[in-house]
Amino acid sequence: MKGKQLFVPLALIGVCLVATTPTNAAFISFSEDPNGTAPILVSTDVVGASIAAGVEVGSLSLGDVTGPSTLIFRRQMVNTGTMTQEGGGNGVSDVLSLFSFTAGVSVVGFLATFQSDSETGISPPPGNFPAGITNLVENGNLQLLTPDGFSVSLPGVGVVSLAVSARSDAEEVRVPEPSTLALLSAGLLGFGMIRRLKNA
Repeated sequence: MKGKQLFVPLALIGVCLVATTPTNAAFISFSEDPNGTAPILVSTDVVGASIAAGVEVGSLSLGDVTGPSTLIFRRQMVNTGTMTQEGGGNGVSDVLSLFSFTAGVSVVGFLATFQSDSETGISPPPGNFPAGITNLVENGNLQLLTPDGFSVSLPGVGVVSLAVSARSDAEEVRVPEPSTLALLSAGLLGFGMIRRLKNA
């Protein structure tokens, strides 16, 4: 008898959980060209999304993204390579930002942007959002930027679990300028001549 009495409340709780849990899952992926010459590759399974891509910025939009927006998530990727802190970027090499657009209480638009650093870095670094999100050290592999269980409301779709990944170009190695190479060569030649004179 007690088992039957518990069934009804448990069934109601289950229905409530199902009603508030995202029923769909979606992904967005941004992949940088390791050479920094081709546009960022943007992949997704979000139907009807518009994609725009350049060498340093990639974006995905859905619905109306022309009005005021609300930042719903932002995460920085940091670079441990030779160009860390380039241009005042304080080590920030890439930034993922997710925005929601509303009209009244309805979500009418969604925008995801992935910005890579240029030769002058990203300055000032925008910081992470919400609190508790930490910087992610880039490693050249596809890395998940959104936390487990992250969900958003997409226009015309509803609440979905969203996984956003990015593959950064990792350590950026600066090629020495010709004047630096000439100076280095002259120094080595001078050391060689001094050694030869000592031996003679």
